[in-house]
Formats: sequence, structure tokens, C-alpha cells
Amino acid sequence: MRKIDRLRSEIEVIKKEIEQLQVFRQTAQTKKFLRQLMGERMNIQNQIQKLLKSKNQKEEERQKKRSDANKNRSQKMRRSWNYFRSIQKNFDTGKSLREIRSEFSKLRRGLESDISDVIWRNPSP
Repeated sequence: MRKIDRLRSEIEVIKKEIEQLQVFRQTAQTKKFLRQLMGERMNIQNQIQKLLKSKNQKEEERQKKRSDANKNRSQKMRRSWNYFRSIQKNFDTGKSLREIRSEFSKLRRGLESDISDVIWRNPSP
């Protein structure tokens, strides 16, 4: 709890600095400094909230991050495979889906691909 108290005292110091800064004429430098102080205050408030969270809340947050990451990854893979399927369906490349995928990874690495660039740009017929 000492860390939380120390962070709260830092917030008080920043609040006083902000109040003192309000007295000065508004210039580009004072606005920039004010924005920086606000950012520091928000950062410290986030640290305090993080310290006050219970283990259950931290675990729930971790699980939510994981599930969101898995969901995003799943959507990206679905898009990619649909893209490869449309290339296979609309153009006679004579390659399996897996081979089209490896050709795509070659293309992304900047290597020579057997499939033309026109097909990669627009897989619809």
C-alpha cells in the first residue's frame, strides 16, 4: 500500500503543477507541457487501478485478452483461407490450397511466385 500512497502523492504534485501552469499565458510550450502533465497523471492513475485489482479481476482480464486474440487470429485465418479458396476456384493454377498458401508466403517474402501478380491482386473472375 506504500506504493499506492506514493503514487497518490505524485498525482497531488502534478495537480498543483497543473494549477500553477494555468496562471501562465497560453503558448505552444505551456500547452505542450500541460498535455504532458495530463498524460503523466493518467498514467499514474492507471498504475493505481492496476495495483488495486484483485487476482480474480486480473485473471478475468487475462482470459479476455486471450480470447480476443484468438478470435482476431481466427478471423484473419478465415479471411486468408477464403482468399486462397477463391484463387483456387476461379483460376486454374493446378495447385492445392496448401501449395497456394506457400506461394503466398513466398510472395510476401519478396521471392518469385509461380502464380501471377494479377491473380494475387484480384482473385475474383
